[in-house]
Amino acid sequence: MIRRTNAIAATLLTVLVLSYLAGDAATPASTQLALPNVQQLGPQVGSRVPDFTLTDQRGQPRTLASLMGRNGLMLVFFRSADW
Repeated sequence: MIRRTNAIAATLLTVLVLSYLAGDAATPASTQLALPNVQQLGPQVGSRVPDFTLTDQRGQPRTLASLMGRNGLMLVFFRSADW
């Protein structure tokens, strides 16, 4: 009885492993998530930003022109979990 139980467990384990390994191939392409095209997401490196007015941390309005320096401007967007 113990040998039969071990054989069944080994067979079940083999089936589970093979099912897992074949899972990617068995999944239809329509259910797989497509990766986003980063060339179409948001502004690209080196592109011009449209003029804007935003409020800074002190409540003062800031425009793109007021922030632009002689060498340009680097905008960095930081998402904080505590905002």
